[in-house]
Amino acid sequence: MLRILQTADVHLGARYPLLGERASDQRERQFAAFARTVELAIAVPVELVIIAGDLFDSSVEPRRSVERVAAVLKSLVAAGIRTVLIPGDHDAPGRASLYHAYDLAALAGAAAGGDALTVLTADGPDLEIPVLGVRLTARFPAPDLRDDGWRIGVVHAAERPRDDEIAGAGVDYLAIGGPHSAASGRAGTVSWGVSGVPELVDLERDDSTEVLLVTLDEAVAHPTVERRSVGRTRFEQIDVAVSAVEDQVALVALLAAKADPDLVLDVRLRGQWRDELELDPDALEATLAARFLRIRVRNEAMPPLTTGPLPPPDTIAGAFVRDLEARLAELEAAGEREPAAELREALRLGRRLLVAREPQR
Repeated sequence: MLRILQTADVHLGARYPLLGERASDQRERQFAAFARTVELAIAVPVELVIIAGDLFDSSVEPRRSVERVAAVLKSLVAAGIRTVLIPGDHDAPGRASLYHAYDLAALAGAAAGGDALTVLTADGPDLEIPVLGVRLTARFPAPDLRDDGWRIGVVHAAERPRDDEIAGAGVDYLAIGGPHSAASGRAGTVSWGVSGVPELVDLERDDSTEVLLVTLDEAVAHPTVERRSVGRTRFEQIDVAVSAVEDQVALVALLAAKADPDLVLDVRLRGQWRDELELDPDALEATLAARFLRIRVRNEAMPPLTTGPLPPPDTIAGAFVRDLEARLAELEAAGEREPAAELREALRLGRRLLVAREPQR
């Protein structure tokens, strides 16, 4: 039996311009999640750790950052747990890459020429670890590998390979990095797993803070995959029906009830926006910013078209409503969604300012 901990897309050193002064806090969260990943590997324990790309957010990192990561990896070396990693698209190899500038294995205390910590690259894409009975390859599909022992492929791609590509990978298990959401499955005779991110990286779409525990057992038909959470940051998206919101104060209270410094909250205002309702998404974000790691409020609510009798066409209000609704019909028929949304908001404000004040005739 072979037990593996799989992770990827750690993105250590990410910049996070959207977080401003909190960017350094999120970088520390990422590093803490990476440290917890290693602690989990030792606690289980596993025999092999696979990092399927983008351990770092950039191929150029200061030495102190690389040494800090190596100090964590050193605990795996000390525990006798082999580590295999591949560069990703963010920390891609090359003459200017940190993998060329620094000997990560040596910094982690691995003996020269051993298999305690190995970086698979185009120049050395294959590794055999006889003591574990496993062969690893960063080539996809894999070359012909001997049938004795486990065959594991490691790949990093923006999207998960198609099922037919996975089925032809030529391995028993394919460790996939790149996609930021955890998933696993089977294609043909090949089992596969995507670990997602151990800590949120893209604060507007990531939904996974996990690693995978993979078990390959000759007594079981195919590898088993278990998801384990290691990150602290959570992402939540909620829809708020503006028809049920009384005013800005009520909406602030509704969202404040979810306050959590570890939460990235994505709020979508939906439904029909009545004329008398005044909400300011920017002010909502500013008011609640300190209560969340990040909050984003998006207005997707739409003011309705005018209902009931229209003001007479020879009045300012009547001419305004008819003109805007005619232009709105043209935009919506043409699929011009953003200009149409802006025009609907102008129609709402105009009705509020003009129709309610102008006497009916």
